[in-house]
Amino acid sequence: MTTTTARSIVREIVTRSYLRYTPTNGRAPEGTEYGVDGWLFDLPGETLNGRRFPPRTYAAYQVTRNAELVWMVREVGGERRRVGSHSTTRKGALALAVGAVAHEREKAAEGNERTQVSATMDERLVRMRASRLSALPTVAEIRMAYPLAGGGATLRLMTAEGSTAERHMIPLTERGPAGRENDPAGIYLDAITDGANTEGLKIAAGWHLMRLGFNYARGATWAPYAGSATSEAQWNEWAPMLSDGHRWPHTVRVAIVPTAEHLAYIDRAFGTAPELPDLPAGVSAHPSGPRSWQISYANRRFWQLSYWPRMGGDVWTLYADPARTKSLDRADNPGELLATIPDRDAEAQSRAAARKDY
Repeated sequence: MTTTTARSIVREIVTRSYLRYTPTNGRAPEGTEYGVDGWLFDLPGETLNGRRFPPRTYAAYQVTRNAELVWMVREVGGERRRVGSHSTTRKGALALAVGAVAHEREKAAEGNERTQVSATMDERLVRMRASRLSALPTVAEIRMAYPLAGGGATLRLMTAEGSTAERHMIPLTERGPAGRENDPAGIYLDAITDGANTEGLKIAAGWHLMRLGFNYARGATWAPYAGSATSEAQWNEWAPMLSDGHRWPHTVRVAIVPTAEHLAYIDRAFGTAPELPDLPAGVSAHPSGPRSWQISYANRRFWQLSYWPRMGGDVWTLYADPARTKSLDRADNPGELLATIPDRDAEAQSRAAARKDY
């Protein structure tokens, strides 16, 4: 993809050749909107941001407006749209036409570039989605810690290659940080599991799997898993010193699959952003990022709206600033936040009026 590094070449035009047309020479373009006397001239074609713009013919002609004789410019053929504005001189009319055409072409080229960037982003999202799906865990493991390390238990979610992400390593015999939900009603406290690979640990592991969006594969059950020869030799050496329930199995595994909710979340996370609902009167929205919009009311006050796909429920957030540092409110749908915009604008106006009076 090429990019524009200089001004549009039509801006470089200094002089143009004109073809005079009169009421009698038959050279006037078709259409009653053109004056009876004027000049035809061409502007060259060019390529901007990979988009080709063909050469066009324009007519500069005189008309009377408010008892004043002015020059107008129109594209010949095509959409017959007026280019530029009126001028008192033919040279001024040409300058307006050249500037307006250059601006139109560059604006269209920028739109073409955005389309290409959007296509590139879509391709990237497809690759990211495929990578995420290929990296989903396929095995869950409960592993007992060595007795000398405290005898706790950890749930690990692993890919087929055996790798584990940090978020997929969960202590089963510990409370989470204060205020964070980290256990299913306390069913796997130390006092219940006592560090052994009991049914309580499996129930706790199942609760975490469900929370993370996984389920047991059809027909799969927890089964003992033997580690390396060195690890097994160490456990055998410790076995006589361990109480019943702690000796075997020290590790169990089960095959897992992502839930439909998890797959739907991945589709949303690496898919196109959802469409906004109908906007309240006076409210407008313009995309400002992959999952964000600039919201305005009567084009005098602005907010930012962002969309975040999440497991368990997507989140829409309304911010007071473009940098999205000051969060105003959150909801599970955009309509609820957009409906508050008129009231927020009225409140801001009231505050501004109060400050002015003060």
